[in-house]
Amino acid sequence: MGKARLIGENRISQTQNNNTVGLAEGITQSALQGLTFGTADEIQGFAKGLYSKFVEGKDFNTAYNETVSDIRSDLKSFREQEPLYAYGSEIVGSLPTAILGGAGLARAGVGAVKGAGAMGALYGAGATDSGDPVDRAIGGTIGGLTGGTLQKVAPYATEGAKELIKRGVSPTVGQTVGGGLKKMEEALTSVPFVGSAISGAMQRSKQQFDKAIFQEVLAPMKPLGVNAKEVLKGVEGRNLYAKTADIISNQYDKILPKLKMPSRNVLQSRFDDAILNEAESLSGNAQKTFLEKIDRIIYSKFDDAGKISGQNYKQAMSQIRAEVRKFNKSTEPINKDIASSFKVIEQSMADVLKKTNPAQKEALDAIDKSFRRLLPVERAVIASESGEFTADQILRQIRGGDQTLRKKSFAKGEAEMQPIVEAGQQVIKQRLPDSGTGTRQMLGGALFGGGLMIDPLATGIGAGLTVPAYSPLGTKLIRNITTKGIAPVIGRGSPFYGGLLGGNYQDANFLGMNRR
Repeated sequence: MGKARLIGENRISQTQNNNTVGLAEGITQSALQGLTFGTADEIQGFAKGLYSKFVEGKDFNTAYNETVSDIRSDLKSFREQEPLYAYGSEIVGSLPTAILGGAGLARAGVGAVKGAGAMGALYGAGATDSGDPVDRAIGGTIGGLTGGTLQKVAPYATEGAKELIKRGVSPTVGQTVGGGLKKMEEALTSVPFVGSAISGAMQRSKQQFDKAIFQEVLAPMKPLGVNAKEVLKGVEGRNLYAKTADIISNQYDKILPKLKMPSRNVLQSRFDDAILNEAESLSGNAQKTFLEKIDRIIYSKFDDAGKISGQNYKQAMSQIRAEVRKFNKSTEPINKDIASSFKVIEQSMADVLKKTNPAQKEALDAIDKSFRRLLPVERAVIASESGEFTADQILRQIRGGDQTLRKKSFAKGEAEMQPIVEAGQQVIKQRLPDSGTGTRQMLGGALFGGGLMIDPLATGIGAGLTVPAYSPLGTKLIRNITTKGIAPVIGRGSPFYGGLLGGNYQDANFLGMNRR
Protein backbone atom coordinates (compact mmCIF):
# COMPACT_ATOMS: atom_id res chain seq x y z
CA MET A 1 0.00 0.00 0.00
CA GLY A 2 1.40 3.38 -1.00
CA LYS A 3 1.61 6.48 1.22
CA ALA A 4 -1.62 8.40 1.62
CA ARG A 5 -1.53 11.82 0.02
CA LEU A 6 -4.71 13.61 0.90
CA ILE A 7 -5.41 17.33 1.24
CA GLY A 8 -6.02 19.17 4.51
CA GLU A 9 -7.55 17.06 7.25
CA ASN A 10 -7.35 13.95 5.12
CA ARG A 11 -3.57 14.07 5.49
CA ILE A 12 -4.08 13.00 9.08
CA SER A 13 -4.19 9.35 8.23
CA GLN A 14 -1.84 6.84 9.58
CA THR A 15 -1.44 3.17 9.17
CA GLN A 16 0.64 1.07 11.50
CA ASN A 17 1.90 -1.12 8.72
CA ASN A 18 3.63 1.48 6.54
CA ASN A 19 4.30 3.96 9.38
CA THR A 20 2.75 6.90 7.54
CA VAL A 21 2.55 9.83 9.96
CA GLY A 22 -0.32 12.30 9.91
CA LEU A 23 0.51 15.90 9.16
CA ALA A 24 -0.86 17.33 12.41
CA GLU A 25 0.79 14.64 14.51
CA GLY A 26 4.10 15.01 12.69
CA ILE A 27 4.15 18.79 13.03
CA THR A 28 3.26 18.59 16.71
CA GLN A 29 5.91 16.02 17.51
CA SER A 30 8.57 17.86 15.51
CA ALA A 31 7.74 21.15 17.24
CA LEU A 32 7.96 19.44 20.65
CA GLN A 33 11.31 18.01 19.65
CA GLY A 34 12.53 21.49 18.79
CA LEU A 35 11.07 23.04 21.95
CA THR A 36 12.87 20.51 24.15
CA PHE A 37 16.14 20.59 22.17
CA GLY A 38 15.81 17.02 20.94
CA THR A 39 14.65 15.46 24.21
CA ALA A 40 10.85 15.28 23.69
CA ASP A 41 11.09 11.56 22.90
CA GLU A 42 12.96 10.83 26.17
CA ILE A 43 10.61 13.08 28.18
CA GLN A 44 7.52 11.34 26.79
CA GLY A 45 9.15 7.95 27.28
CA PHE A 46 9.92 8.77 30.89
CA ALA A 47 6.35 9.92 31.51
CA LYS A 48 4.94 6.76 29.88
CA GLY A 49 7.31 4.61 31.94
CA LEU A 50 6.14 6.17 35.18
CA TYR A 51 2.49 5.74 34.17
CA SER A 52 3.05 2.09 33.28
CA LYS A 53 4.86 1.31 36.51
CA PHE A 54 2.67 3.11 39.04
CA VAL A 55 -0.75 3.04 37.34
CA GLU A 56 -0.70 -0.07 35.19
CA GLY A 57 1.81 -2.01 37.27
CA LYS A 58 3.96 -2.77 34.22
CA ASP A 59 7.73 -2.58 33.65
CA PHE A 60 9.14 0.97 33.45
CA ASN A 61 12.01 0.18 31.06
CA THR A 62 9.80 -1.64 28.57
CA ALA A 63 7.30 1.22 28.35
CA TYR A 64 10.10 3.80 28.15
CA ASN A 65 11.99 2.04 25.36
CA GLU A 66 8.87 1.31 23.31
CA THR A 67 7.64 4.90 23.54
CA VAL A 68 11.00 6.39 22.63
CA SER A 69 11.45 3.95 19.75
CA ASP A 70 7.97 4.69 18.34
CA ILE A 71 8.46 8.46 18.52
CA ARG A 72 11.88 8.29 16.87
CA SER A 73 10.52 6.05 14.14
CA ASP A 74 7.63 8.45 13.51
CA LEU A 75 9.95 11.45 13.43
CA LYS A 76 12.20 9.72 10.91
CA SER A 77 9.25 8.76 8.74
CA PHE A 78 7.76 12.24 8.90
CA ARG A 79 11.08 13.80 7.88
CA GLU A 80 11.09 11.53 4.83
CA GLN A 81 7.42 12.18 4.03
CA GLU A 82 7.28 15.91 4.64
CA PRO A 83 10.78 17.31 5.11
CA LEU A 84 9.63 20.93 4.80
CA TYR A 85 6.96 20.55 7.49
CA ALA A 86 9.17 18.36 9.66
CA TYR A 87 12.27 20.51 9.77
CA GLY A 88 10.33 23.77 9.55
CA SER A 89 8.17 22.98 12.58
CA GLU A 90 11.19 21.77 14.54
CA ILE A 91 13.02 25.02 13.79
CA VAL A 92 9.99 27.07 14.81
CA GLY A 93 9.58 24.95 17.93
CA SER A 94 13.21 25.48 18.91
CA LEU A 95 13.01 29.29 18.64
CA PRO A 96 11.31 30.01 22.00
CA THR A 97 13.85 27.86 23.82
CA ALA A 98 16.75 29.35 21.86
CA ILE A 99 15.56 32.93 22.40
CA LEU A 100 14.87 32.48 26.12
CA GLY A 101 18.05 30.49 26.59
CA GLY A 102 20.07 33.09 24.67
CA ALA A 103 18.60 35.89 26.77
CA GLY A 104 19.46 34.05 29.97
CA LEU A 105 23.01 33.37 28.82
CA ALA A 106 23.38 37.01 27.74
CA ARG A 107 22.36 38.15 31.23
CA ALA A 108 25.00 35.82 32.60
CA GLY A 109 27.62 37.52 30.41
CA VAL A 110 27.80 34.80 27.74
CA GLY A 111 28.15 36.16 24.20
CA ALA A 112 25.84 35.23 21.32
CA VAL A 113 28.38 32.90 19.66
CA LYS A 114 29.23 31.02 22.88
CA GLY A 115 25.53 30.93 23.77
CA ALA A 116 24.61 29.38 20.42
CA GLY A 117 27.47 26.93 20.85
CA ALA A 118 26.22 25.92 24.30
CA MET A 119 22.63 25.47 23.10
CA GLY A 120 23.82 23.62 19.98
CA ALA A 121 25.76 21.26 22.25
CA LEU A 122 22.67 20.60 24.39
CA TYR A 123 20.58 20.05 21.26
CA GLY A 124 23.16 17.76 19.71
CA ALA A 125 23.44 15.65 22.85
CA GLY A 126 19.65 15.57 23.31
CA ALA A 127 18.94 14.66 19.67
CA THR A 128 21.41 11.76 19.66
CA ASP A 129 19.35 8.56 19.58
CA SER A 130 21.98 6.40 21.16
CA GLY A 131 22.04 6.13 24.93
CA ASP A 132 25.81 5.71 24.82
CA PRO A 133 27.44 8.62 26.72
CA VAL A 134 30.28 8.68 24.17
CA ASP A 135 27.80 9.10 21.31
CA ARG A 136 25.99 11.87 23.16
CA ALA A 137 29.31 13.59 23.88
CA ILE A 138 30.26 13.43 20.20
CA GLY A 139 26.80 14.67 19.16
CA GLY A 140 27.01 17.49 21.68
CA THR A 141 30.49 18.50 20.51
CA ILE A 142 29.44 18.56 16.86
CA GLY A 143 26.25 20.44 17.75
CA GLY A 144 28.15 23.01 19.81
CA LEU A 145 30.79 23.67 17.16
CA THR A 146 28.19 23.91 14.40
CA GLY A 147 25.82 26.14 16.40
CA GLY A 148 28.59 28.53 17.43
CA THR A 149 30.06 28.71 13.93
CA LEU A 150 26.70 29.43 12.27
CA GLN A 151 25.89 32.12 14.82
CA LYS A 152 29.26 33.73 14.14
CA VAL A 153 28.80 33.80 10.36
CA ALA A 154 25.13 34.85 10.43
CA PRO A 155 25.08 38.16 8.51
CA TYR A 156 23.53 40.41 11.17
CA ALA A 157 23.98 44.18 11.02
CA THR A 158 26.69 45.39 13.40
CA GLU A 159 25.77 47.83 16.17
CA GLY A 160 27.71 50.53 14.35
CA ALA A 161 25.74 49.92 11.15
CA LYS A 162 22.45 50.05 13.06
CA GLU A 163 23.48 53.40 14.53
CA LEU A 164 24.20 54.84 11.10
CA ILE A 165 21.08 53.42 9.44
CA LYS A 166 19.03 55.00 12.22
CA ARG A 167 20.55 58.35 11.23
CA GLY A 168 19.81 58.09 7.53
CA VAL A 169 23.06 56.52 6.31
CA SER A 170 22.69 53.63 3.84
CA PRO A 171 25.81 51.40 4.11
CA THR A 172 26.45 48.60 1.66
CA VAL A 173 25.74 45.01 2.70
CA GLY A 174 29.47 44.45 3.35
CA GLN A 175 29.74 47.61 5.46
CA THR A 176 26.59 46.60 7.34
CA VAL A 177 27.68 43.06 8.19
CA GLY A 178 31.42 43.68 8.50
CA GLY A 179 33.99 40.91 8.79
CA GLY A 180 34.96 38.84 5.78
CA LEU A 181 32.08 40.08 3.64
CA LYS A 182 33.22 43.68 4.08
CA LYS A 183 36.81 42.78 3.19
CA MET A 184 35.70 40.93 0.09
CA GLU A 185 33.47 43.82 -0.94
CA GLU A 186 36.33 46.28 -0.51
CA ALA A 187 38.59 43.98 -2.48
CA LEU A 188 36.15 43.98 -5.37
CA THR A 189 36.39 47.77 -5.72
CA SER A 190 39.47 47.26 -7.90
CA VAL A 191 37.73 44.82 -10.23
CA PRO A 192 36.59 46.26 -13.60
CA PHE A 193 32.89 47.04 -13.98
CA VAL A 194 31.99 45.58 -10.58
CA GLY A 195 34.37 47.88 -8.72
CA SER A 196 32.89 51.13 -9.97
CA ALA A 197 29.38 50.15 -8.80
CA ILE A 198 30.62 49.13 -5.36
CA SER A 199 32.87 52.18 -5.03
CA GLY A 200 29.94 54.39 -5.97
CA ALA A 201 27.78 52.87 -3.24
CA MET A 202 30.59 53.27 -0.69
CA GLN A 203 31.14 56.87 -1.68
CA ARG A 204 27.42 57.49 -1.32
CA SER A 205 27.44 56.07 2.21
CA LYS A 206 30.47 58.26 3.05
CA GLN A 207 28.64 61.37 1.84
CA GLN A 208 25.58 60.38 3.85
CA PHE A 209 27.77 59.87 6.92
CA ASP A 210 29.33 63.33 6.48
CA LYS A 211 25.89 64.91 6.35
CA ALA A 212 24.73 62.84 9.34
CA ILE A 213 27.65 64.27 11.34
CA PHE A 214 26.55 67.85 10.73
CA GLN A 215 22.91 66.96 11.32
CA GLU A 216 24.00 65.62 14.70
CA VAL A 217 25.83 68.89 15.38
CA LEU A 218 22.63 70.86 14.77
CA ALA A 219 20.28 68.43 16.53
CA PRO A 220 20.30 70.26 19.92
CA MET A 221 18.80 73.34 18.27
CA LYS A 222 15.65 71.55 17.13
CA PRO A 223 13.60 73.27 19.92
CA LEU A 224 14.70 76.59 18.37
CA GLY A 225 13.06 75.62 15.08
CA VAL A 226 16.21 74.33 13.36
CA ASN A 227 15.37 71.27 11.26
CA ALA A 228 18.84 69.86 10.59
CA LYS A 229 17.70 67.69 7.71
CA GLU A 230 15.95 70.56 5.97
CA VAL A 231 18.58 73.27 6.43
CA LEU A 232 21.33 70.97 5.10
CA LYS A 233 19.30 69.67 2.16
CA GLY A 234 21.31 69.94 -1.04
CA VAL A 235 24.51 70.92 0.82
CA GLU A 236 27.46 68.62 0.11
CA GLY A 237 31.18 68.25 0.74
CA ARG A 238 33.16 70.97 2.48
CA ASN A 239 30.19 73.34 2.21
CA LEU A 240 28.57 71.34 5.02
CA TYR A 241 30.94 72.80 7.60
CA ALA A 242 30.51 76.39 6.41
CA LYS A 243 26.72 76.07 6.32
CA THR A 244 26.56 74.48 9.78
CA ALA A 245 28.85 77.09 11.34
CA ASP A 246 26.73 79.87 9.80
CA ILE A 247 23.51 78.36 11.18
CA ILE A 248 24.94 78.24 14.72
CA SER A 249 26.26 81.80 14.46
CA ASN A 250 22.93 83.03 13.07
CA GLN A 251 21.03 81.45 15.95
CA TYR A 252 23.28 83.25 18.40
CA ASP A 253 22.80 86.52 16.54
CA LYS A 254 19.01 86.01 16.68
CA ILE A 255 19.01 85.69 20.42
CA LEU A 256 21.48 88.51 21.14
CA PRO A 257 18.87 91.33 20.98
CA LYS A 258 16.84 89.46 23.63
CA LEU A 259 19.78 89.23 26.04
CA LYS A 260 20.66 91.51 28.88
CA MET A 261 24.44 91.82 29.07
CA PRO A 262 26.07 91.72 32.48
CA SER A 263 27.87 94.87 33.61
CA ARG A 264 31.60 94.82 34.32
CA ASN A 265 30.89 94.85 38.05
CA VAL A 266 28.42 91.96 37.80
CA LEU A 267 30.80 89.96 35.63
CA GLN A 268 33.72 90.53 37.98
CA SER A 269 31.71 89.73 41.06
CA ARG A 270 30.56 86.44 39.61
CA PHE A 271 33.80 85.04 38.26
CA ASP A 272 36.68 87.04 39.71
CA ASP A 273 37.18 84.17 42.15
CA ALA A 274 37.47 81.78 39.21
CA ILE A 275 40.05 84.04 37.53
CA LEU A 276 42.09 84.36 40.73
CA ASN A 277 41.96 80.62 41.43
CA GLU A 278 43.08 79.79 37.89
CA ALA A 279 45.82 82.42 38.01
CA GLU A 280 47.13 81.03 41.28
CA SER A 281 47.31 77.56 39.75
CA LEU A 282 49.72 78.94 37.16
CA SER A 283 53.22 80.23 37.71
CA GLY A 284 55.60 82.78 36.27
CA ASN A 285 55.07 83.72 32.65
CA ALA A 286 52.05 81.43 32.32
CA GLN A 287 50.18 83.41 34.99
CA LYS A 288 51.19 86.70 33.39
CA THR A 289 50.07 85.49 29.92
CA PHE A 290 46.73 84.28 31.28
CA LEU A 291 45.88 87.54 33.13
CA GLU A 292 46.99 89.78 30.26
CA LYS A 293 44.81 87.89 27.80
CA ILE A 294 41.80 87.99 30.15
CA ASP A 295 42.14 91.76 30.41
CA ARG A 296 42.63 92.26 26.67
CA ILE A 297 39.96 89.79 25.46
CA ILE A 298 37.23 90.50 28.04
CA TYR A 299 37.59 93.65 30.14
CA SER A 300 38.91 95.87 27.34
CA LYS A 301 35.56 95.42 25.58
CA PHE A 302 33.62 97.24 28.32
CA ASP A 303 33.00 100.95 27.80
CA ASP A 304 33.65 103.67 30.36
CA ALA A 305 30.21 103.10 31.86
CA GLY A 306 31.08 99.45 32.52
CA LYS A 307 28.76 98.12 29.82
CA ILE A 308 29.39 95.65 27.01
CA SER A 309 27.42 95.05 23.80
CA GLY A 310 26.03 91.66 22.86
CA GLN A 311 28.33 91.41 19.84
CA ASN A 312 31.39 92.23 21.95
CA TYR A 313 30.41 89.64 24.55
CA LYS A 314 29.94 87.05 21.80
CA GLN A 315 33.33 88.01 20.36
CA ALA A 316 34.99 87.73 23.77
CA MET A 317 33.62 84.21 24.25
CA SER A 318 34.77 83.21 20.77
CA GLN A 319 38.26 84.53 21.47
CA ILE A 320 38.47 82.70 24.79
CA ARG A 321 37.45 79.50 23.02
CA ALA A 322 40.16 80.13 20.43
CA GLU A 323 42.72 80.44 23.24
CA VAL A 324 41.57 77.09 24.63
CA ARG A 325 42.09 75.44 21.25
CA LYS A 326 45.45 77.14 20.66
CA PHE A 327 47.03 76.20 23.98
CA ASN A 328 45.57 72.69 23.84
CA LYS A 329 47.50 72.03 20.64
CA SER A 330 50.80 72.49 22.47
CA THR A 331 52.69 69.50 23.83
CA GLU A 332 54.04 71.61 26.72
CA PRO A 333 52.36 70.74 30.03
CA ILE A 334 52.26 74.39 31.11
CA ASN A 335 50.34 75.35 27.96
CA LYS A 336 47.86 72.55 28.64
CA ASP A 337 47.36 74.12 32.08
CA ILE A 338 46.73 77.53 30.50
CA ALA A 339 44.17 75.94 28.14
CA SER A 340 42.38 74.41 31.13
CA SER A 341 42.27 77.79 32.89
CA PHE A 342 40.78 79.47 29.82
CA LYS A 343 38.22 76.66 29.63
CA VAL A 344 37.08 77.50 33.18
CA ILE A 345 36.68 81.17 32.23
CA GLU A 346 34.76 80.27 29.07
CA GLN A 347 32.32 78.23 31.14
CA SER A 348 32.05 81.02 33.70
CA MET A 349 31.17 83.57 31.00
CA ALA A 350 28.48 81.27 29.61
CA ASP A 351 27.07 80.66 33.11
CA VAL A 352 26.96 84.40 33.91
CA LEU A 353 25.09 85.11 30.67
CA LYS A 354 22.53 82.37 31.44
CA LYS A 355 22.03 83.53 35.02
CA THR A 356 21.55 87.08 33.81
CA ASN A 357 18.97 85.83 31.28
CA PRO A 358 17.12 82.91 32.88
CA ALA A 359 14.31 83.11 30.29
CA GLN A 360 16.81 82.39 27.51
CA LYS A 361 18.79 79.71 29.31
CA GLU A 362 17.35 76.79 27.31
CA ALA A 363 18.02 78.53 24.01
CA LEU A 364 21.58 79.41 25.07
CA ASP A 365 22.18 75.82 26.24
CA ALA A 366 21.02 74.49 22.86
CA ILE A 367 23.28 76.85 20.91
CA ASP A 368 26.26 76.12 23.18
CA LYS A 369 25.72 72.38 22.79
CA SER A 370 25.70 72.64 19.00
CA PHE A 371 28.83 74.78 19.16
CA ARG A 372 30.62 72.19 21.34
CA ARG A 373 29.65 69.45 18.89
CA LEU A 374 31.00 71.47 15.99
CA LEU A 375 34.45 72.03 17.51
CA PRO A 376 36.01 68.55 16.95
CA VAL A 377 34.60 68.48 13.41
CA GLU A 378 35.97 71.96 12.79
CA ARG A 379 39.42 70.94 14.00
CA ALA A 380 39.35 67.83 11.79
CA VAL A 381 38.39 69.96 8.76
CA ILE A 382 41.17 72.47 9.50
CA ALA A 383 43.74 69.70 9.98
CA SER A 384 42.84 68.23 6.58
CA GLU A 385 44.49 69.85 3.56
CA SER A 386 41.55 68.96 1.33
CA GLY A 387 38.88 70.05 3.76
CA GLU A 388 37.54 66.51 3.84
CA PHE A 389 37.56 64.52 7.04
CA THR A 390 37.40 60.93 8.25
CA ALA A 391 35.82 59.44 11.34
CA ASP A 392 39.34 58.72 12.65
CA GLN A 393 40.28 62.39 12.46
CA ILE A 394 37.15 63.55 14.30
CA LEU A 395 37.56 60.86 16.94
CA ARG A 396 41.12 62.02 17.68
CA GLN A 397 39.82 65.56 18.14
CA ILE A 398 37.01 64.37 20.43
CA ARG A 399 39.51 62.52 22.60
CA GLY A 400 41.90 65.47 22.65
CA GLY A 401 39.10 67.85 23.63
CA ASP A 402 37.78 65.69 26.49
CA GLN A 403 38.33 67.80 29.62
CA THR A 404 37.23 65.14 32.13
CA LEU A 405 39.74 63.56 34.51
CA ARG A 406 41.91 61.03 32.64
CA LYS A 407 39.50 61.49 29.73
CA LYS A 408 36.91 59.42 31.53
CA SER A 409 34.02 60.49 29.27
CA PHE A 410 35.86 59.31 26.16
CA ALA A 411 36.92 56.08 27.83
CA LYS A 412 33.26 55.34 28.65
CA GLY A 413 32.13 56.25 25.13
CA GLU A 414 30.09 59.18 26.42
CA ALA A 415 31.93 62.15 24.94
CA GLU A 416 29.98 64.59 22.77
CA MET A 417 29.48 63.16 19.23
CA GLN A 418 31.40 60.00 20.09
CA PRO A 419 28.71 57.34 19.37
CA ILE A 420 27.98 58.37 15.78
CA VAL A 421 31.64 59.01 14.97
CA GLU A 422 32.73 55.62 16.32
CA ALA A 423 29.94 54.00 14.30
CA GLY A 424 31.31 55.71 11.18
CA GLN A 425 34.83 54.59 12.04
CA GLN A 426 33.71 50.96 12.30
CA VAL A 427 31.46 50.91 9.25
CA ILE A 428 32.63 53.49 6.70
CA LYS A 429 36.39 53.25 7.04
CA GLN A 430 38.12 51.16 4.38
CA ARG A 431 40.34 48.44 5.79
CA LEU A 432 41.88 46.90 2.69
CA PRO A 433 44.76 49.11 1.49
CA ASP A 434 46.37 46.64 -0.93
CA SER A 435 44.84 48.21 -4.03
CA GLY A 436 45.69 46.23 -7.14
CA THR A 437 47.53 43.56 -5.17
CA GLY A 438 46.90 40.72 -2.76
CA THR A 439 43.23 40.07 -2.13
CA ARG A 440 42.00 42.49 -4.80
CA GLN A 441 44.31 41.14 -7.47
CA MET A 442 43.35 37.58 -6.64
CA LEU A 443 39.64 38.29 -6.76
CA GLY A 444 39.97 40.34 -9.90
CA GLY A 445 41.92 37.57 -11.59
CA ALA A 446 39.44 34.94 -10.51
CA LEU A 447 36.40 36.89 -11.62
CA PHE A 448 37.62 38.52 -14.77
CA GLY A 449 40.54 36.32 -15.69
CA GLY A 450 39.46 32.75 -15.07
CA GLY A 451 35.79 33.77 -15.13
CA LEU A 452 35.95 35.23 -18.60
CA MET A 453 37.81 32.22 -19.92
CA ILE A 454 35.38 29.71 -18.38
CA ASP A 455 32.10 31.47 -19.11
CA PRO A 456 32.30 35.01 -20.49
CA LEU A 457 28.51 35.29 -20.74
CA ALA A 458 27.92 34.35 -17.09
CA THR A 459 30.73 36.64 -15.98
CA GLY A 460 29.25 39.52 -17.95
CA ILE A 461 25.81 38.86 -16.48
CA GLY A 462 27.33 38.84 -12.98
CA ALA A 463 29.01 42.16 -13.62
CA GLY A 464 25.79 43.59 -15.06
CA LEU A 465 23.78 42.54 -11.99
CA THR A 466 26.21 44.32 -9.69
CA VAL A 467 25.23 47.77 -10.95
CA PRO A 468 21.54 47.60 -9.93
CA ALA A 469 22.50 45.68 -6.76
CA TYR A 470 24.57 48.67 -5.61
CA SER A 471 22.10 51.33 -6.67
CA PRO A 472 20.42 53.23 -3.78
CA LEU A 473 17.35 50.99 -3.93
CA GLY A 474 19.35 47.81 -4.55
CA THR A 475 21.71 48.53 -1.66
CA LYS A 476 18.81 48.90 0.77
CA LEU A 477 16.98 45.86 -0.59
CA ILE A 478 19.97 43.50 -0.43
CA ARG A 479 20.97 44.82 2.99
CA ASN A 480 17.48 44.15 4.37
CA ILE A 481 17.23 40.70 2.76
CA THR A 482 20.63 39.76 4.18
CA THR A 483 20.32 41.15 7.72
CA LYS A 484 16.58 40.77 8.32
CA GLY A 485 15.89 37.64 6.27
CA ILE A 486 18.95 35.42 5.92
CA ALA A 487 20.63 36.35 9.23
CA PRO A 488 17.72 35.37 11.53
CA VAL A 489 17.22 32.09 9.64
CA ILE A 490 20.87 31.21 10.22
CA GLY A 491 21.39 32.83 13.61
CA ARG A 492 18.14 31.99 15.41
CA GLY A 493 18.17 28.49 14.04
CA SER A 494 21.88 27.84 14.71
CA PRO A 495 21.24 25.65 17.80
CA PHE A 496 18.78 23.55 15.74
CA TYR A 497 21.20 23.13 12.83
CA GLY A 498 23.94 22.19 15.27
CA GLY A 499 21.65 19.78 17.06
CA LEU A 500 20.46 18.22 13.80
CA LEU A 501 23.99 17.58 12.63
CA GLY A 502 25.23 16.44 16.02
CA GLY A 503 22.23 14.25 16.76
CA ASN A 504 22.35 12.50 13.41
CA TYR A 505 26.09 12.22 12.82
CA GLN A 506 25.86 8.41 13.03
CA ASP A 507 23.51 8.28 10.06
CA ALA A 508 25.76 10.22 7.76
CA ASN A 509 29.13 8.53 7.54
CA PHE A 510 30.55 11.51 9.39
CA LEU A 511 34.34 11.56 8.93
CA GLY A 512 34.21 7.82 8.39
CA MET A 513 32.73 7.23 11.87
CA ASN A 514 29.47 5.69 10.67
CA ARG A 515 28.56 3.07 13.21
CA ARG A 516 25.17 2.03 11.79
